[in-house]
Amino acid sequence: MPHPEDWRPNPGPQTRFLSLTCREALYGGSAGGGKSAALLVDAIRYVGKGYGPAYKALLLRRTYPELERSLIQESRLLYPRLGGRYNGTLHVWTFPQGETVWMSHLQQESDVAAHQSAEYQFVGFDEVTHFTEKQYLYLGFSRMRSSHGIPLRLRAGTNPGGDGHDWVFRRFGAWLDPESKTTAEPGQVLYVRNVEGKDEYVPRGTPESFGRCFVPARVTDNPRISPDYAAGLSMLDPVTRAQLRDGDWLIRPGRGLFFKRDMFETVGHAPESQQRIRYWDRAGTGETEAFKRKSDPDFTAGLLMCKVGSIYYVEDVDHFRGSPGEVKARIVSVARTDGKSVQVGLEQDPGSAGKFEIAEYVTALDGFNVRAYPARQDKVTRAKPVSAQSDQHRVKLVRGSWNNEFLRELEAFPEGGHDDMVDAFSGAHNALAVEVLPSSVTRLRATPQRDTIFGDAGGW
Repeated sequence: MPHPEDWRPNPGPQTRFLSLTCREALYGGSAGGGKSAALLVDAIRYVGKGYGPAYKALLLRRTYPELERSLIQESRLLYPRLGGRYNGTLHVWTFPQGETVWMSHLQQESDVAAHQSAEYQFVGFDEVTHFTEKQYLYLGFSRMRSSHGIPLRLRAGTNPGGDGHDWVFRRFGAWLDPESKTTAEPGQVLYVRNVEGKDEYVPRGTPESFGRCFVPARVTDNPRISPDYAAGLSMLDPVTRAQLRDGDWLIRPGRGLFFKRDMFETVGHAPESQQRIRYWDRAGTGETEAFKRKSDPDFTAGLLMCKVGSIYYVEDVDHFRGSPGEVKARIVSVARTDGKSVQVGLEQDPGSAGKFEIAEYVTALDGFNVRAYPARQDKVTRAKPVSAQSDQHRVKLVRGSWNNEFLRELEAFPEGGHDDMVDAFSGAHNALAVEVLPSSVTRLRATPQRDTIFGDAGGW
């Protein structure tokens, strides 16, 4: 590994971002552009410059596990070579002249209170679209001050997407939104003054104004990135692929973006398989009378899927409306038709009521392989893995009367009136995505894609 004193930013965007002196800057776009590395290096710009303990930097991820496996792990490759010593209890690096770089997370909105009496000259948000706007503004402006002439710098790196996509898009709309009244070129600094809670772009030198800039990054800008990492981005679902690989801030989940008819080949039958599941997304119908009063009640959908090699086959979809008692009777009846070799997968609602309901089904399906799958993610997130497989033509449909209705619902997702079959489709795929069907309740969760030039992504 080269000595940090020999470290050089990637030519182009990373160099431009690290040369900025304006108050606020965002570095973002596609995954693999070296955003985490840029924040780590930018945080130590004033280490060893004679400011001593007066210089304090703060680096943030939304959750501690994300912080630990990214910024903390990667800082260990760099900061010790500058004489930094890490306190694992306080999560702070201290350098020979007393400068500090703090590592922190803000999992809850209220976690900003832990920094209430702090003072920083640098604040860096890694994956800023994972944070709320309130967290960003509080730490980026109320906690930044300096009495020793140290320039104040608010920096962030991110990809498009995430819960905070909209507020980040608005804040940097001059660079990201083609319909913005004020437009700027990538890397161009504009000057902003806040007037009655709204940002106003003003000429440089206007009192109470500060500089803001956005520098886009692409995976192709990073010569250190592994070719396999870049190739892997092409395997994502269409929306996430456009966001992470292409840095597209305008694409959003919408009709026809996750699923299209031409992704699916129709076949006469599925090959023999030991991996088969009928996954049920049960309508939240409540009591029978409440169900009857609904003008357009939800459906219950039970999707039968098998996996052969790397190919998934949708063999059948049972799609109907019914009261809770009718739904339970139908699920038991279909299980008997499918046979005991087919796992019965039941999506489990959160809370104790969901556990109680699953227990009733296990009793009713005594003798069958019944498994509960708690729904811990939103519908779009759960659909992304099967969308990616469909986009690579790895999902085939067995010809049946249900095909057209199923495809219509897929194409309308997530804007359609109903998505019960999509939920069952996602659930069946996610259950089969492991080599062997689980023998106990399985927690299905996505692992955030690493975005760094360190470690697996190619080292220094």
